Amino acid sequence: MLFSFIVLGLVTFIGVNLSFFTPFNNAFKDFSYLDLYYSEKLEENQGHINQKIVLVNIDRLNREDIALLLNKINQQHPKVIGLDVIFEKEKTPHGDKALAKSHKLQNLVTTYTITDIGTITTSNHIAQPNQLSGYSNFSFDFESSVVRNFLGQRKINDTVQTSFALAVAKKYLGNQWNKSRDNYFLKERPINYRGNRDDFLILENEDILGQDSIPWLKDKIVLLGYLGDLNRHEFDMEDKHFTPMNPKFVGRSAPDTFGLIIHANIISMILENDYISVLPQWALIIITLILTYLALAYFIWLSKRQLASYILRLNIIRLVFMVLLIWLALALFRQGILLKTAGVIATVVFSIGLIGYYKKVIHILHKKYKWNGYFFQE
Repeated sequence: MLFSFIVLGLVTFIGVNLSFFTPFNNAFKDFSYLDLYYSEKLEENQGHINQKIVLVNIDRLNREDIALLLNKINQQHPKVIGLDVIFEKEKTPHGDKALAKSHKLQNLVTTYTITDIGTITTSNHIAQPNQLSGYSNFSFDFESSVVRNFLGQRKINDTVQTSFALAVAKKYLGNQWNKSRDNYFLKERPINYRGNRDDFLILENEDILGQDSIPWLKDKIVLLGYLGDLNRHEFDMEDKHFTPMNPKFVGRSAPDTFGLIIHANIISMILENDYISVLPQWALIIITLILTYLALAYFIWLSKRQLASYILRLNIIRLVFMVLLIWLALALFRQGILLKTAGVIATVVFSIGLIGYYKKVIHILHKKYKWNGYFFQE
């Protein structure tokens, strides 16, 4: 085990630090076999729509019409309005003035974006002082293009920044929010996706502007953002991201989910308290050590017997082990528990493959230093 861990450590160090391996590392980051699970899970969730959340597509509305839309929605008395749009620069005085007035709504939550060169926010001529706002970023792992996790709160020195989705959820829950949960969101958490565009209540802007009243919006969370054209949104790439819900989980050709939909999934997860529990790192280490020890003990014993079928047995058992562990991970994931098996499988399989090299090293040590061991003894 010590020999295999040293070699594995060296190989990992080389792979992480040499730029030649960067494309391979990033490719593996963008793939997870657990993505396979969502195709089955989302089929089971069909018809399960969170009635508390309504999405409104602003499409290509100008600023004046967006202000009109905000005011019209507010007249329906929703509990929270989330605006996933950033008005970075000033445009027409009339439109900006209307937007600034609509930004005074007490139940409004706005957004901003954190980039590697700074923060992109709505212009001060529109945004109001002390405006409740949250960052639209899902994760700050810029190397992975698939949105599997989100960071609810980000602590910078003594300042705590809150994500847009968490800010909306906390605003909606009000006094019902459990403050002890704040620390939970200081680490990246897996998103428990409930569905894509067809699995949420969505209104087009004309559905609202063309109605005198929409009473069922009362006490709801209404999220405004870009959801593309009603009939051609599949081909629209603006504000779209790769997610595990992508039907092409290998060789993805195009992003599959609008940012507003991802926010809605996160909010739904928080409201329903339906989180994915991640098996802690110490548990993974213990599992890896036990399985590696048992595998090495068996195959070292099998190797000394010098059976002709050793290689065949090695490959069959190795394959069965990987399939069983992946099946276990999928079964646990179905129950809301995330078991990250990639490291476990890699360590066990890699260690087994080093038995032959270990025998050669021990043979040299035995001849030169009279090193006695299981394979070579005086």
